[in-house]
This record gives sequence, structure tokens and C-alpha cells, in this order.
Amino acid sequence: MENTVFERNYEIVEKDDRATAVFERAFAPGGFMEEFTKKMDAIPKVVVPKDKENYDYLLNRCDDYAKRHHGRIRGVVDYEHWDAHIDLYLRMLEFDDAEDMSFVKDIGEKAHYLCITPEKGGGYRVHIMINYFEELMSEEYRSYLKYETLMEDEELASMFDIPELSPEEEAVVQLINEILDRFDSETQVDRTTAFKAAIRYLMQQDEEEAMKLEKIAATLTVLLENVLEEEKNVEEQES
Repeated sequence: MENTVFERNYEIVEKDDRATAVFERAFAPGGFMEEFTKKMDAIPKVVVPKDKENYDYLLNRCDDYAKRHHGRIRGVVDYEHWDAHIDLYLRMLEFDDAEDMSFVKDIGEKAHYLCITPEKGGGYRVHIMINYFEELMSEEYRSYLKYETLMEDEELASMFDIPELSPEEEAVVQLINEILDRFDSETQVDRTTAFKAAIRYLMQQDEEEAMKLEKIAATLTVLLENVLEEEKNVEEQES
């Protein structure tokens, strides 16, 4: 009986000039991705318990795999790039029994990114990434930051058909930024601490309400008034 052979060649791909132009503009030095990353890095972060659990689990699994296959392992919880990642360095990459196949399945279920690359001196590097952190912010605010950063680049913005934010949404986001600026300039409480306190309070009341820009703005307003009043009373008592 003859072999059953299936072949396809997908190497030839037509170039999408528009997509290429958008990508190059967005990832250019000082461009959208760089500026958006700076803004996201400035947002307070918290550890995601499930991601931490998955990282610890995969670190142990990778360590076991490295031992059995005589490789090398390095795991990092990265507070600069805000993720956790594991690098496995192996002379040969193979999955030849039920334990190894279970390991591959675990990576697929618990990691957010996997990349396998050859090493210059031979062997392979298996890079596994878990998000691990998340920003203390609503999806509405995250979307606004993307919109704001994109609109700062007129050439990139012109490549998309983007509806403008409503005046109401613009006003609320501006108010939040102004209140946080006042925490930095008028109180001894920095904007990060204030933002964390507001989100923590709202999450205790109602998780859905905590994601609304209006609720965040209102809570920050009350918090600012209370902090200013408290600091004023302390100054009067000390004088």
C-alpha cells in the first residue's frame, strides 16, 4: 500500500501594504506602542492570584522537565515588564512519554505565551510567559488610554476610522486625571495610593460598579475632600 501524503505550500503571502504601514508606524521608536506602554506602566498593578498559582505550578513542572532532560531553567517574576516568565534551555527538545505530553498540555492551559527558538551554540530555548499582573483600572479607562495615545499620532489615527469619544466620556476621564493630579500636588497621598484605595473600596461594594468611570471619579472626589480635611485638621492641631 502506498503512503498517504498531504502537502501544502503556504510560504508565498501577498504583501498588505496598508497593514505593513500601520505596523511600522505603531511600533516605530516613540510611536503608539512605546507611548501606550509608558502609560500602562504608570497604572497601579496587582498580582492575579490565579496567574501566580499557574506560574508556581509551571515553574515546578519546568524544573522537573529540566532535571529529567538534563537542561537548564530560569524563572523570573518581572516587576519591570510586569509579567512572569520561565526559560528552559535544552540540548534536545522531545516529548516522548505520557508525563512529557501532560507537561505540554499544562503549558497550553496555564500560560499566555510560548515561543521555542534555536540557540546559537546548539539546543533550544523554550520561553513561557504568564501575565501575572493586572492594572487597577476599568476596561473603559484602558480603552480611553488606547484612544488617547492613538489620537496623539495624527498620521496613525488617519489610518483608522475611529469614532470620537462622547463629550461626557471625555469629561469624566479628564476629571479623574485632574483629581489624581491634585492628590500629588495638594496632599501627602500620591495618586497611585489614592487610585488603589478608590478601586479597593468600590470592589468591596460592587465589582460591576467599580468598573464604571463615573463611580471612580465620584469616589476619588470624596476621598480627596476627606484627605484634605484630615490634613488640615492635623496642621491646625500642630500649630
